[in-house]
Amino acid sequence: MRQIAVSNKKLRGIPRRLRSLEKWASRFEGFSRPQSTPKEKYFNWKIPVHSALVEGNQTTIEIQAFCVMQLLRAAKYLADAAPDNPKGYYRVACLLTWPWLHRSEVTIFYSQDYYKGFLGEQNSLAPERISEKLGLLLPQSFIEHGHDVTQPDDETTVQWWCLGQQA
Repeated sequence: MRQIAVSNKKLRGIPRRLRSLEKWASRFEGFSRPQSTPKEKYFNWKIPVHSALVEGNQTTIEIQAFCVMQLLRAAKYLADAAPDNPKGYYRVACLLTWPWLHRSEVTIFYSQDYYKGFLGEQNSLAPERISEKLGLLLPQSFIEHGHDVTQPDDETTVQWWCLGQQA
């Protein structure tokens, strides 16, 4: 369940929360979601964790890496379960906001133009790679594009990463 931290209390039950996320990702095995209406451009699932698990001073790079890996597992399951010849466009990606991982999601795109808007023409943060920072192996068919989306009032650098299938 997604929750936002409203206090700085120590987050309890971290191993249980990580197991729950792992179970969530495994539920996508063999699952595909067809486009419900012709105008639907995407469908997404936000990361189902407490915000303090992936953001703030209580988290660790290992916990963040584990959580992103579960998003990638879910995305890989969705990509593998896609119909061989769908009647339309079907691509799966993980959209990550670094360091604000609570905003991250697994998304199915039903519009190539809409997906290309997220993916971008090239990785503007190259040679930097979020997968290297977190020590992750991307699924074989996935690519990685990142963009700096830092705003003038942000206190830290904010990056937007799209880890997903080729457009």
